[in-house]
Amino acid sequence: MAYLWLRMVNRTRLRKPYRASEEAKRLHATLTVADLHCDALLSNRDLLARSRRGHVDIPRMREGNVALQFFSLPTVAPVRAGIPWLPLDTDAMTPLLAAEHWPAKTRKSSCERVLYGASLLRDMEARSAGMFRLIRTTAQLDIFLNERRTNPLLTAGVLGVEGLHSLEGRVETLDIFYDAGVRTAGLVHLADNNLGGCAHGKHRSGLTPFGEAVLKRMEEKNMLVDFAHGSARLLDDLLACCTRPPILSHTGLKGAHDNERNITDAHARGIAAKGGVIGIGFFPWAIGSCSMKALLKTLVYAVDLVGPDHVALGSDWDGMVITPFDASGTVLVTDALLKHGLDEDDIAKIMGENVIRVLRETLPDA
Repeated sequence: MAYLWLRMVNRTRLRKPYRASEEAKRLHATLTVADLHCDALLSNRDLLARSRRGHVDIPRMREGNVALQFFSLPTVAPVRAGIPWLPLDTDAMTPLLAAEHWPAKTRKSSCERVLYGASLLRDMEARSAGMFRLIRTTAQLDIFLNERRTNPLLTAGVLGVEGLHSLEGRVETLDIFYDAGVRTAGLVHLADNNLGGCAHGKHRSGLTPFGEAVLKRMEEKNMLVDFAHGSARLLDDLLACCTRPPILSHTGLKGAHDNERNITDAHARGIAAKGGVIGIGFFPWAIGSCSMKALLKTLVYAVDLVGPDHVALGSDWDGMVITPFDASGTVLVTDALLKHGLDEDDIAKIMGENVIRVLRETLPDA
């Protein structure tokens, strides 16, 4: 059942083979491509092996020249999001994880879900014979990038958490997540929680005192703060409080496609002013339709709004969404940006260099 469900919801619109210009292929092969968000750890697949379902695995990352992929761990998915008459506590993750045979302790604890998901990514690293690296420090990042110059088959990941309700009310749990390899986290996901309000929540409140304490601890631990899914009031508070460059891992912009999920021009400028980056999602909720035209429209809007130094890719691959292409087709973004007239340096920033910069400015040295 879980297999059929995930196959149905994680699809692509365009058929293979993906076609790009020779000029785009040449440029794309020289880029360090990074994507800020995927949920592939929930896909119940061995990500070291090529699959015909879903969006991300290591062979398709290699084929698409995706050097660095952020792997996110959502831990609660209230079915009520967007369906107001359902019970508030209906959690779609519980039956999904049961069907995927996650340990019994993960059925009731969002904290345990993070720890088990983190173990899956560490196991993938261990089984990869050095071909996949989990990036925890700037030193590891630099080693990976240096080695990849001579071996483009190398891939890497950054581990994140989508919603820190998974701390289960204890700031100290953040240290446990950090030790497990987590280096980025969003305070909220699909519902308001004890840290703040989400864009789709009932109250859409701002940062709580507990959220403030968690934010402070994240910055002390050199973890990237992800603004994704935050309510307008929460984004205001985070921008006022954060002292390090943030990310917004997967979103759209209201100025390009207006809905409750997407962020305002003012919030986008605020993130840029902090030195952060905004990951543009590939899914219809973010960009309006499942097409390259819609994706290009939002990317260009973002570049015109905040400049090429603050725009990145935030696909949301394997996030129960339909996208135009999977990880093997990332050259299509390079092709679209090139045809639009962006210069190669700006394309390189959008496709990955901006993410690398923020990682260098934020991750611990060692």
